[in-house]
Amino acid sequence: MLPCALLRDRSIASGARLVRAPGLALLLASALALPACGGGGDAGSALGPQEGANHPMVGRKAPDFAAEDPSGLWLPLSNLKGKPVALLFFRPGAAFAPELVAELGRFRADPDNVPTVFLGLARDSMDRIKEFQRIQKASLPLLRDSGPIGASYGVGDLATIVLLDADGIVRFRLDGFLGAQLRPRLEATREMLRRLPQIVKEGAQALDLAYTKDPRAPVFASRDLDGRAVDLAALRGKVVVLNFFDQECPHCQRDLPRLVPVLKEFRSRGVAAIGIASRDAGGGMRRFLKEHGIDYPVVLDPKRAIFAQYESEGTPDTFIVDRDGFIRFREKGDRPDRADLTRLQLRIALGRETPLAIAATLPKDRYAGDGACRSCHLREYDDWLLTPHSIAWDSLQKGDKWRDGECVPCHVTAKGRPGGFVDPETTLQMVNVQCEVCHGPGGGHPGAGGHPGASEAPAVDPVALSGVCATCHTGKFVLNFKVDEALALVAHRDHPDLDRLFRYSGLQRQRIEEVNKRRLEKFKSGVAYVGADACRDCHAREYDQWSGTPHAAAFARLLQQGRGGDNTCTPCHTTGMGRKGGFLDKSATGGPMTNVQCEVCHGPGDDHVKAPRALKKETIYGITDQCSFCIIQGVCATCHDQANDPKFDIEKALPRVRHAAAKKEG
Repeated sequence: MLPCALLRDRSIASGARLVRAPGLALLLASALALPACGGGGDAGSALGPQEGANHPMVGRKAPDFAAEDPSGLWLPLSNLKGKPVALLFFRPGAAFAPELVAELGRFRADPDNVPTVFLGLARDSMDRIKEFQRIQKASLPLLRDSGPIGASYGVGDLATIVLLDADGIVRFRLDGFLGAQLRPRLEATREMLRRLPQIVKEGAQALDLAYTKDPRAPVFASRDLDGRAVDLAALRGKVVVLNFFDQECPHCQRDLPRLVPVLKEFRSRGVAAIGIASRDAGGGMRRFLKEHGIDYPVVLDPKRAIFAQYESEGTPDTFIVDRDGFIRFREKGDRPDRADLTRLQLRIALGRETPLAIAATLPKDRYAGDGACRSCHLREYDDWLLTPHSIAWDSLQKGDKWRDGECVPCHVTAKGRPGGFVDPETTLQMVNVQCEVCHGPGGGHPGAGGHPGASEAPAVDPVALSGVCATCHTGKFVLNFKVDEALALVAHRDHPDLDRLFRYSGLQRQRIEEVNKRRLEKFKSGVAYVGADACRDCHAREYDQWSGTPHAAAFARLLQQGRGGDNTCTPCHTTGMGRKGGFLDKSATGGPMTNVQCEVCHGPGDDHVKAPRALKKETIYGITDQCSFCIIQGVCATCHDQANDPKFDIEKALPRVRHAAAKKEG
């Protein structure tokens, strides 16, 4: 169910009424048949002296939060500013949960309760919440609380209703809607809902609820290398940069010299920084920090608890958290344009300049790259990610075409121009057919030359744009349909349903993530797994070494426990499950794909097997000698996590599976 539909503007024309369904009242009357459930008494008389409008929490500012919608987006409480809010905290499996959700849904549908926003905060897994929503046909919008939201409100296991006024002040709270207490407490809630809009500010308008892709940054508290306290929550009001790194990671060694000077530059402007590493390799962390000029707090996270909170598996991984505690930007891997991009993102996160003013300061007539465009135009960027333009470079990497000077210009951005593509190492950020191919260089934006008074970037002229398309789509690469039809597929906002489709579709969102991962990490998709037997012919020594490790007998452990058919376990005990050529792929031509084989670490190998000798090394990715630790720990942690292997020690485990000496390609 879409959040835009769930949290719709519920204004109803004057005189229109809804008939309230009697289901709950009949159920209670027949099943409970208790005097306390009668409808004639005073609803407030059933409440204790510190309940309802007299609860100790009443009069306090409601704790802020950001809760996850089943669509995957987030709704911050701060986005509801100016509207009264009714919150129902509950567990889907608890007694009377279906009745409470149904009754709050009826309150929500009652036009007398406009403009109050009704939300259910369910403490359970998202799958359970979706199933509850489906079975109960809930009209009450349900958001997921993983625990911290209820804890901040002091909510326990009992269902709780909290009512907030338009200023976010708690005006009413009731706990324990059970048995004979259910009806009088619901009636007391109904009475308070009638009064709640009376304290709405004058002139309050219907609310356009703004969901965000920016989740709340998980808070953590730890100590740095010198024993000083590091508390993310205490930095609220500042922009905070979180940098996950490892001192042996070559990508970090390239990225930190670009990042650290920018962090120092912005320190006086209210930007704080925290480094997070999982280990102190060889006791050399302090020396590493000194060599890279890192003078901000660095936290060691040996159990990878903070890494897990941020779902960070590889390094470097950099987050920018805004003043309100939301993650505004995230960049995985090292970027050649790290310094310029970070400056731009920090200026946006600080919020002291308008995006238009910031854009106008970009160097004139110079290409900035899609990272810069994405910082202000996320909706259009997500739109672009769904087009073949966003993976144009991948099509060259299937063979040796990425070296072909005739092909490259049509698969990158601004080759040979100021700020444009030079080569895939020094200007990786300029691969693919990006925004500026159609819209022109970002430097000097907004308006032609950034002239005063310009409010938007120059409009795209379809006739001129068709000429741009024809520079690449010509000859044997000509479009096999009209240019006008092609432009409709890559244009922004031209279709009234596109915004909803791109924003709320789980399948579209999954493809965005997959495409972006391939683009940023140069990971090849669609390559088939071939199995360890195909590796043995050229890598006999490594194969023999692997055969003696626990990985080679991983599936046998499942069979011994009678869990060979348990799909919650098999992904970590097989190879390539759910992917082309992998475990359970009936069309696979390779050998058995049970056990943790070579390709779990080195990536699917069909292209490697078929590649000519000169390109063998180009087709190996995943774990390589160049990524001796940072990628390894990310791969290992997908299965050897706290839930499944809490005693896992990567330092002790690596020597058991690492090849003693890699055999060179012959």
